[in-house]
Amino acid sequence: MSRDLAVLLLVVLLALSSGVGFCDARSGKHWRQNRGPSTTMFRRKGKGKNGGGSPPHSHRHQSPAMPAPPSPGGGNGHASQSPPPPLLPPQAPPAPRSSPPPLPPSLPPQAPPSPPPEEPSQGMVFSVVAFGARGDGVTDDTQAFEAAWTAACKVEASTVLLPPELEFVVGPISFSGPNCKPNIIFQLDGTISAKTGARAWGSGLLQWLEFTKLNGISIQGSGVINGQGKEWWTYSDSNDDDDDTDSYTDQELEKMPQIKPTALRFYGSSNVRVTGISIINSPQCHLKFDSCQGVMVHNLTISSPENSPNTDGIHLQNSKDVSIHHTDLACGDDCISIQTGCSDVNIHNVNCGPGHGISIGGLGRYNTKACVSNITVRDVNMFKTMTGVRIKTWQVTIRRPQHNSSSKDHYAYIYPITLGYQCRVAQGWSRV
Repeated sequence: MSRDLAVLLLVVLLALSSGVGFCDARSGKHWRQNRGPSTTMFRRKGKGKNGGGSPPHSHRHQSPAMPAPPSPGGGNGHASQSPPPPLLPPQAPPAPRSSPPPLPPSLPPQAPPSPPPEEPSQGMVFSVVAFGARGDGVTDDTQAFEAAWTAACKVEASTVLLPPELEFVVGPISFSGPNCKPNIIFQLDGTISAKTGARAWGSGLLQWLEFTKLNGISIQGSGVINGQGKEWWTYSDSNDDDDDTDSYTDQELEKMPQIKPTALRFYGSSNVRVTGISIINSPQCHLKFDSCQGVMVHNLTISSPENSPNTDGIHLQNSKDVSIHHTDLACGDDCISIQTGCSDVNIHNVNCGPGHGISIGGLGRYNTKACVSNITVRDVNMFKTMTGVRIKTWQVTIRRPQHNSSSKDHYAYIYPITLGYQCRVAQGWSRV
């Protein structure tokens, strides 16, 4: 009996459970596929037991609430609200954004940098006229010459031009290195005249036009260097090493300084060339080479009166490798004078006269040692000269040096020279 009752109750329960499932399926509004029948039955049983809640048919109008997990502190079994989110650790406030650095003030647009200046090309010509020289025979053109030289000095193989048919009056001037570029040409086609009057010369100078410490300097052309020597020749120093000469006697010109300048001097230079020009009426020596090496002189004309005092044509001192040829020399003293320190000097095809001939010395003045070697003179024409070739020495002893000789006597040795004139040795010379 009890077993039949249990079976009956089980059938009823299954029928009820089947009916609820079919009702939910028919409603169609709130049925969810993932919700099982056991959950629905459980909720219905709970509500009927507690006697509260909505009527059985209320679930057709709103969605059933999802079961909430029990609250941590227990409770009456009702669904509780979702717990608050877990507290996060306090975060530091965000660092304030640093403001961007201020922009620099806008600059005006700049022009592109100019290209570096081009280096002057070789062979440029610098005319003294372009630098302000007048060339009228009156105006002092010294500053124009200096400016033209300064520009030419910076350019290798440049040319300083003195145009023809112009006369440039120039005072004492030095065209100097050693920072000048090599192979500069001084193209002399006009005339350079020395300034006259004592004021231009002060207490006296040893040179008028001077070229110093240059490499590859050339003076060429068809022009003239006029030393205006007549202004000086009225004064003759008693200590000058000149021979018997007459002097000009214009009393007005005795105000000129006692020290007389050489017209053209080269000092401490190498590869020097002088050709084509004329040098006239120098106050003293016309052309001088001092401490130079590699000197070439040809097609040169030197001229001054035969009674002009101490006006040597070409004077060599401490110079080596010198060649003088095809040159006309007429002056009041030695056509060519060779002093101590000279070696390897070759002189040929030279016209000498009037003058005093070609001289070596005077050597050994004030009991000093003098050395001259390898001097060659050949094919020289002399006319109206005082002597031909001579060696002048201040010592009273002259001898040929002996091999391994310990003698301290000063000597001079004459190499064989063939001339159509006379050769003279002035021994113990002071004024011959």
